[in-house]
Amino acid sequence: MINDPSDKNKFPIADKIFKVFRFLWISVLEIYRGIETESFPLWQYCGGGILFSYYLLFNLDIWLAHLIESELYLEQGPAKLCLILFSASSGLIFYGCSRAVDRMKLVERLKKAFDYCDLKSGGLYPSFISDEPIDEFVRQMKLFVPGIPLQRFKDKKLELEAHFNVTIVKFFEEENDKTRINLIYSMRDLPSSLVLENPQDFVDCDIPIGKGYASQLKINLKDMGHMMVAGQTGGGKSNFLKTVTSILCLNNQNADVHFLDFKEGVEMMALKNKLGSEQKNFHTHDGAEKAIEYLAGLTDLLTERLNQIKISGAINFDEYLKKSVAVQPSTETFSKSEAQNKKEKLSRLFIVVDEIAQVYVKDNSSTKELKNKAREALNKIARQGRAAGVHLIVATQKPDAQSFDQTVKANMPAVLCFPMPSQVASVSVLGTKRAYDLNPEIKGRAIYKFGPTLHEVQTYYFQ
Repeated sequence: MINDPSDKNKFPIADKIFKVFRFLWISVLEIYRGIETESFPLWQYCGGGILFSYYLLFNLDIWLAHLIESELYLEQGPAKLCLILFSASSGLIFYGCSRAVDRMKLVERLKKAFDYCDLKSGGLYPSFISDEPIDEFVRQMKLFVPGIPLQRFKDKKLELEAHFNVTIVKFFEEENDKTRINLIYSMRDLPSSLVLENPQDFVDCDIPIGKGYASQLKINLKDMGHMMVAGQTGGGKSNFLKTVTSILCLNNQNADVHFLDFKEGVEMMALKNKLGSEQKNFHTHDGAEKAIEYLAGLTDLLTERLNQIKISGAINFDEYLKKSVAVQPSTETFSKSEAQNKKEKLSRLFIVVDEIAQVYVKDNSSTKELKNKAREALNKIARQGRAAGVHLIVATQKPDAQSFDQTVKANMPAVLCFPMPSQVASVSVLGTKRAYDLNPEIKGRAIYKFGPTLHEVQTYYFQ
């Protein structure tokens, strides 16, 4: 714990010696932590020193001095060896010292903040343990706080934010240890509510994800193929699905959008009111029975689409569309049979499923055979749907092996995860606990992942 500043030290020389040793110890710890976590920028700090040590090691200084007829060089000996060793390690020393200085400055700022917020117990302030980056804009600070309950930190949230000029996203205690409190905080802020101002800009399979710290984020389903949306109840999954569905319907008139609502039509009414009866490419399937029946028939549909694409001489749906445009008949030779073929030309298909886990639940809502067909169809679409112009956007609370086909999950490269109730649940979706770090009180806040990259975003509010 940090001592109360009112407690004066009676031995100033001993205090200075202690501070020097403490500084050196912190420097060594920072070097070790940087190497252990592979966050130490080797060439940034050590590049020049290593090159100079090689310059001395191979006696290039002597060679250069002879070349220019100078006497400015070091003869081989203990002094030169010490200089070589110091040059090679100077980057590590500089890194450790600079990190130690930053850490001690941070500790002083923390003491002032805790004093300002009266966060102490028995005259002692919380001890600083670590402050590590989570991503480019978000960090996690860990404190040792025996005797100070978590609620007191939550009560002082606004004062701490004002003192450090940051946004504190979340406080939480470590599991089975109430003496360690973690603060997730951001150097920038995201809006807590966001309205999509130009929905007409998202054309040709583009969909909006949300606003990140750096910019607005959107993706194209032609590139991604499929997308998974996860998160606990009330986080914003259904709101996101409704926003995306309305965007796809309004901006892709030549595509068909099917919304499968396992909540017996609860989410469907808002979409129907938004799109109206004139939106011919919007198709609904209310309730588990109708949704599973539709999914069960998709295996044959996918097979037919792939065959038709193959017959056209194309290798995928995008090439099929280009060939269809290229061979479009002229007005003079547009016979009845050609008109029929044109009418039957394949259109892109988007399938949005709210609560996909219902397909894998064992109950009496559908026959076992029908559910097996629905699971088989989802598996096949996940693997081959992109080539056939069929795209899945599925939402689930828990994408674990019991609630979701892991083969389907593995074929969904785009993932949007709203707040998760536990670190384990977050790891199962993102591979990290990042979704657990989100503040569940901010509706619509999520983590978007594609490949190894994660972005915190505020998703758009469905109007």
